[in-house]
Amino acid sequence: MLRDRGNKKWSAMMLSEHMEMLRNLDKEQMKEYPLERAEWELEHLQQTVQYALQTKAIICLILWQGSSFHEVIGVITAHQQEMQELVVTTSTQTKRIAISSLYSAQLMDEYDDSLQ
Repeated sequence: MLRDRGNKKWSAMMLSEHMEMLRNLDKEQMKEYPLERAEWELEHLQQTVQYALQTKAIICLILWQGSSFHEVIGVITAHQQEMQELVVTTSTQTKRIAISSLYSAQLMDEYDDSLQ
């Protein structure tokens, strides 16, 4: 099967200004479109969050906010269904996190820093 490299194969023939414009276009498109995940990924996310809520386990939540990822490590203390929020207590504060901003969740005993 033929593997296409997209715009990368033309980079040697493009001016640096054109390459910068392509990078900026990719960043803009990333801001506009939310990240899409498969159904099984969403199920796994839901199961992990539910388990952490029930057992009060320390969890690492990766959030998609604006155009970048943010990491929150703490204990999920409540799920406010009517507001679609999780209440997470970190070592320094209590945060309210919109469920729609969750990208991934990982229990701290399974946490691998190389994923970021």
